[in-house]
This record gives sequence, structure tokens and C-alpha cells, in this order.
Amino acid sequence: MSWKRSRPLGGPAALDELDRDAVRRLTRIKQLDEVPEGMHLCGSWYAVPTTDQGAVLEAFDLGVGEPVTVRTGAAAWNHDHHNRSGLGHDGCARVFVSPVLDGFTLVFGGSSQDTHRIEDAGDNGLDEAMERVVREKCTELSRRFGAAQWYGMSCGDGWTAWCIAENGEVVRFYDAFDAEESGDDGPGHPAEAGYLLPHEHGFPDDAFDGVNPSDSEAFRARYDRVKEELDIPDTCYAVDIAERLSVDPGSMGATTSVSGHGLLALTACGRVHGHPAGALPV
Repeated sequence: MSWKRSRPLGGPAALDELDRDAVRRLTRIKQLDEVPEGMHLCGSWYAVPTTDQGAVLEAFDLGVGEPVTVRTGAAAWNHDHHNRSGLGHDGCARVFVSPVLDGFTLVFGGSSQDTHRIEDAGDNGLDEAMERVVREKCTELSRRFGAAQWYGMSCGDGWTAWCIAENGEVVRFYDAFDAEESGDDGPGHPAEAGYLLPHEHGFPDDAFDGVNPSDSEAFRARYDRVKEELDIPDTCYAVDIAERLSVDPGSMGATTSVSGHGLLALTACGRVHGHPAGALPV
């Protein structure tokens, strides 16, 4: 499917009626037997335990949305998150709302209001603004749905984070980079049990003495040996916490229960400016 820029607008509105109908028919056919594949995760998403997609759209101030396959939605999210075109509202125009996956609806992205609150804080205030927005959103969602989680992963620098809210209260917020710099205020969450947190290295200071850091094979051999000898736990990331509490979108497959269909839904900015331009697969 190619939603290409034929005018200053992308998405279905950029297609003529015949092409738009054809894309929608193909999408409906693909949705019938789609097995969701593990997504490339770079960015952040929310998870709420609900099958009420309309309530999720309302909670994020999203439009009705365009039905899409998981493949299309995942591609759109990654396209928008990595888009460096600098064109207007391309980064805050749309959100991928998943079908119900193992009883959870996942929301990749956020409302345009929340996105702008974070961006407007500038580089110096970005982390604080993000945490504030995420805590507020998870609190709000958990009041409505009983529970809510937010997860973050980076494909470039190892950043990972999660926020867990239950019954209208945030019970855990963790950011690996903040914890590395300032420590972890805790308290931990039961979903983290049996793991090292990313800022906890777990190895003795002399564990790699005599190993050339540039010798990857020797370093890995020493790492595996010391880890086994000292029974050092695995390190957890957002996907590990998601797997225990909701669903890991990076490991979806034939065993993932799927109900309904996904949507590409426009935010308040998107309803004014339209979809970002670009080609998306079905």
C-alpha cells in the first residue's frame, strides 16, 4: 500500500476513491488471517487491559481511525517516530491502536497534547516533562480501566523505561538512564523479581581484568563464565516487564490471541494536518 504525497496530505485522503476502496478491501482480507509479527520497538507505548477500543480512542483524544493490519500500524509508528523530515506535525499526527492482544489494547504514541507538552519543555526539561506526562496518563488510564502501563525502548542507545499504574495510582516508574545517573528511588515491582535492573551491573569490579575490551569473543566467554559461576540474574528491559504484565509486542506470533482489528487514528494535530506522507506496507 502506498499512501504517497500527491498533495500536502498523506493517508487515505491522498488516494482517489477507487484506490482507497481497493486498499481497504485488501486490508480487510489481510486482517482475516493475519498472524502478528514481532515489532521493531523504538519509542514508547501504553498497554491497557480492555477490549473497548472506542474507550481507548476517547481516552487519548483520537479520531475514529482507519482500520489497518498490525504490519501497517507498526510500520506507521516506526516511520513517524524516526521521521527526521522536520515537516510540521508529522511526529504527532497519528497513533497506532492495536487490536486486542492477549486481552490488552496497546497504544503506540500518545495524544498530540501530551507530545507537545514534552517537546515544548526543551532539551533541558525533556526527561522531567516526559515522566510527568507519563505518570499523569497512566494514572488517568488506570482509573478508567483498572490498570495501565507505559513502556519505552530505544534501538539506538539502550534506553528502556516503564511505568505501572493500578487503580488510579502509579506504583512504579523506572527509567534506566535516570537510575544510572541518580539511582533508583523504587520501590520495585513484583514483575521485576528475579532480574537485574538495567542500571545494576551485578559483576565484581575485577570480573574482566586481563580481558581486552576489543576482543569480543574473549569478553563474552568471560562474561558467560562469571555469570554462571556467581549465578548472576539476567537483566530485564521494558519488553520483559511487558511480557509479565501485559504483552510484549516484540515477541508476538502464532500464540498471541488477537481480537478485532488495529487502527491508525488521528490525533488533534492529525485531524487538522492529516496523515504524514509516505508508503506503508499492508
